[in-house]
Amino acid sequence: MRTLHQDIGKHHAPHNGHEGSALITILGVSLILMLAGLTMVVLSSQSMHRIKRTVQTAQAQAVAEAGIADMVAKLGSNYSLWQNATNAATFLTNGIYYVRTELQTNGNVLITSDGIYMDSSNRTIMELLGTIQTHWNELYDINSAILSDGLITLATGAYDIYGNVHANSDVILANGDVYGNVSAGGTVSGSSGVTGTISNGAPISTIPPTGPFNFDSYRQMATNNGTYLEGNQTLSGNPIASPANGILYVNGTLTIDNNSSFAGTIVANGNVTIVNHFTQTSFPGSSNMPSVLSTGTIDIHNHTTLNGVMYAVVNVILRNNTTINGGVISGGYTDIRNSIEIHPGTGYPAWDPLNPEVPPEVIVGGWLK
Repeated sequence: MRTLHQDIGKHHAPHNGHEGSALITILGVSLILMLAGLTMVVLSSQSMHRIKRTVQTAQAQAVAEAGIADMVAKLGSNYSLWQNATNAATFLTNGIYYVRTELQTNGNVLITSDGIYMDSSNRTIMELLGTIQTHWNELYDINSAILSDGLITLATGAYDIYGNVHANSDVILANGDVYGNVSAGGTVSGSSGVTGTISNGAPISTIPPTGPFNFDSYRQMATNNGTYLEGNQTLSGNPIASPANGILYVNGTLTIDNNSSFAGTIVANGNVTIVNHFTQTSFPGSSNMPSVLSTGTIDIHNHTTLNGVMYAVVNVILRNNTTINGGVISGGYTDIRNSIEIHPGTGYPAWDPLNPEVPPEVIVGGWLK
């Protein structure tokens, strides 16, 4: 019996700490479950933040696109005013957009719109594909009579200007009539005889040294089917030349003597001087072609009539009973004295006759941030 009692006592004794191991296992599992729960809470919070951020970013994108649409509408109403400009406006409850336009050297207009919604921002870019012709058509509208990158002087005698006058510098008016608006990047001196508005401090795009006209195209036309003359020339006669396509190109300075005429466009890689009693007419079948183009200065002395816009890279000087039917563009100053009459053209000039204008297109860019 004693032996049996001892065996029973040994049966209830602990076996190598198994109960303690089970407790540790339970605690470990509980810790893992707790960490997993915390991780789920954190991930859920982060997911909610990402969703909120995504929604705000999408709303910022919508705000940026609204800015693009607003600027396109503004360009449609006044292209010249808004092609290099900035604009900001609110959109939606917590949104605002900042839009800027930049006129590119190729005639395109780049529109950049930054949309901000609460703490998010986004950017949309659109490029309006235009041409240099489009830019100049807007700048030199069909009612332009004189456009000058420098000073315009209308002085010493009666003059009649039947269109708008603009100088990037100052405009000096005297005794004459301007049947249009007069504006200056600087100031307009004098106001008598102006039927339109007078604007001071109204800058316009600078006329580049290469000019709005493509001289290379005119030279190619003179070489192919016109009249090309090398070196300085003094010409006279009725006509001074008879090119088949109406293009006369002089690679040098040109002087036109007394009592002469010409039908077509005269282009000179140098100064042009017209002495007395010269009449230029449009070439038969042509439309809105320029009358005289010069990489230097055009100086007209007396009794001259030109039919078509005239352009000089440097200066334009008109004196004594001269009539221009088509307007004047100069890259420098324009000096007009004694009985000058200027009318705008009937349409936009042929800036580049070998590369006609194509309809503009639109490219929409991506979101950059």
